[in-house]
Parts: sequence; C-alpha cells; structure tokens
Amino acid sequence: MNVVWERTNDRLRAPLGEAELRRQLGRLPDTTQEWIAVMRAAGGILYLSRVGRTFEVTFQDLQDRTWTVWKTPPGPDHAAERPDLDLADRANVPIHGRELDRRRLDADLRAWWASTGRAQPARLGIAIDDLLALYISEGAAEGVRGDMALAQAVLETGHFTNSDTSRHNYAGIAHYDGSASGTPFASPLVGVRAQIQLLKKYALGNDATLANPNVAPRAGASATTWGGLAGSWASATNYWTVLSSMYDSIAAHAVASSTPGAADTSPAPAVPVACPAGTPAISGDYALPLERRWYDEHPQWFTKPHHDYPAADIPVPVGTPLYAVTNGVVVGTPTSGKCGIGVLFNGDDGIQYVYCHGQPGTQRVRVGDRVNVGQLILDSASTGNSTGPHLHFGIRIGGINHCPQPFFVAIADGAPVSPRSLPTSGCSY
Repeated sequence: MNVVWERTNDRLRAPLGEAELRRQLGRLPDTTQEWIAVMRAAGGILYLSRVGRTFEVTFQDLQDRTWTVWKTPPGPDHAAERPDLDLADRANVPIHGRELDRRRLDADLRAWWASTGRAQPARLGIAIDDLLALYISEGAAEGVRGDMALAQAVLETGHFTNSDTSRHNYAGIAHYDGSASGTPFASPLVGVRAQIQLLKKYALGNDATLANPNVAPRAGASATTWGGLAGSWASATNYWTVLSSMYDSIAAHAVASSTPGAADTSPAPAVPVACPAGTPAISGDYALPLERRWYDEHPQWFTKPHHDYPAADIPVPVGTPLYAVTNGVVVGTPTSGKCGIGVLFNGDDGIQYVYCHGQPGTQRVRVGDRVNVGQLILDSASTGNSTGPHLHFGIRIGGINHCPQPFFVAIADGAPVSPRSLPTSGCSY
C-alpha cells in the first residue's frame, strides 16, 4: 500500500511508512488545521484526516463516491487518538504494563455481547454482564488487558458453553490435550482472577507481586507478549491468530461509552461501519457470495476445508457485503442460535443456500422476498456460534450438505457448474 503524508496548509507531501504515519498522527498538537494521510487502496483511496480533536477515515472510489468508514467523536487531544495497531503490532504488545486501548469499558463489552444475539450462557454461574465487568476490574487491578483476557476466555470456552465453564475455568487452565476438563475454581470471580493472575505470571514470572490474594497456579511457561501465548499457553501455533480475530470481533461491535461522572481522558474508539458495496462476480446464473477481489487476493479462503461437515468459512472482516449466489426466494432470516444473523434462500435450481454470522441490522431481505443473482443481501460479522468474523456459507440439496469449494472455483474461472454435481465429502476435517 502506497502511503503519503499531506499537510494541507502548505501542501507539503513526503512518503512515509504506515508505522511512522501512525506515530505522526499520535503526536499532532491540538490545532484546528486539517491533517490528511492518503493511503491508496485497491479501487480507491482511504483518507485519514484529523481536524482538531476529531479523527475520521473516509473511502473514495474511482467514481469519486465517498463513504465514511470510521469516525471518532471529539475528545481530548493526546497520543491515543490514532487507529488501533495492526495484527503484527498487537502480537508484540506486552501482556503486562501496557494498554493498547484503555477505553473498552464494561458497557462496550455488554454492547458487543448483545450484538452477538446470544442469551445468558446456561453453564455460566454468573450473569454475563457481571462477568464482563469482572474482566475489566480484575484486569485493571493486576495491570493486564481485561478485554484481551475476555477474548481469550470466549475463545477457550466457545462463548462460555463448554464443560469448563461450569467449573468457572474460562481459560483452559490445566485442560491439557486429551484431558476431559481443566482445573475447577470456587466461583466465577475466582475463575476470572486466576486467569488474569496467571497471565501476569506468564509475563513477569511466578514471583510477580499480585494485587489480590493469589488464586492462580504456577506458570509452567513464559510469554511477555500476547503473541507469545502461541505455543506456550496453548499448544496451537496459530493461537495468537485466532485470539486476535476474536478480539477484533469484540472491538468491532463495541460502542463508544463513558461512565457518568468519570474523568475519562481518552477519546472514544473508532467504530467501523459497513464497507461500501462493490461489484459482485457474476458468471451466468451464478455469482460468488463476495466481491471478486476477495477471491483474487485470497483464493485459499475459498478452497480450504471446513470443520466437521461440508461447508465453507470465509474469514472476511466485519461489514463485508454478501451477495446472493443465484436467483431464488428467501425462506429464512435467523437472528439467533448457531447461525446468528443469517439469510437462507431456495434457489430457482431447487437448491438451498445458507449464509450465517452476519452483522445485526444488515439483513436486506425478508422471508418471501425474491432475490436475484448478485443482489446484496447481508453484511458479514461474527454473530451466532462463531469465534471470529467470517461468512459461513452452505449448500444443501435435500437436506444434505454439499461442498461449496468447487462451486466457488468454477464461478471464478467463468465456467460455473451445477451445484448438484458437487461432492458431499472431501472438504471437511
């Protein structure tokens, strides 16, 4: 991505790397002059602008149409007023002693949970709102990121649905590969505290000074950064990748909030909104469920196997436009359960197509509506039974799941195949 820095009072332009750009944005003085950084993106330009204490990102496409992508309300002017760090940067954020975003209050986390469409988890021995607040307070006490620890808990427990949840163990503590369960804790408070304290011990050692009575086991490994938990806290080498994806899901749904009467000196976080709809990839009577550029940039997303049964999980960001793959009639618009926010329609070809984990408020069709190939029907997110933002896409023929992967490739190649020819095995693990 080509990045330049533009100061509008004298039109001075000089190329800068993105990391330096972020640092510059964080150091701007409190002034009314406008500072703009221009990042060239595929098919258009992203404008990062700052006027006084307001930070805004807009997108302009090649037809000069413009959308606001992010915007922060006016807030105090200091170095925190900048975009969140990217995945690689966040992997190196220390577990203890540094906060990436101090503004993710418990109200933000409650808003995120509500956006998932999930009710009170049956196995959770505390009201979910109270548990979310515990992560903020316990994390603040020990100097550990409470929101990141929550993301870890949601990942480890499957949104607080696994058997360890009823044992108040929210982080897989001592739940080793091949074992039935992990360490039980006396209460939800103790369970959260044990997780936070164990993270601190990973970062600072088992002799670390704790703010609260020690309830955590000894750390059997060490990790000073969140990225370092891969291969230490968990055996999976991709642990940080999925943990970061979970955190992004939480951050994307959180809303700017503040505690009445509190002297919060941090600006409100940027809140992503839906990306502008692009051009669907149509070939004959069929289309990809996403813009063509996603296939061109990440073809492996469309061919990788699905877990457990024939389907496809395509890890696109929250707010990505989703399109009808053929003509048909809508037969379902779920808003909860495993699918979360979704759309189901029966194609004119006699086949049912399933879209799950969409963004609340973005279903553009109702039951009985007719859809046309390439029609925008939903935006992606991470609602329902999901561990991170993605589109779950399924093809059902007579109630039997078929593999969508060859279907995607054929459409991308301009030679769509009949979905009835798709296999019922060989695309799952």
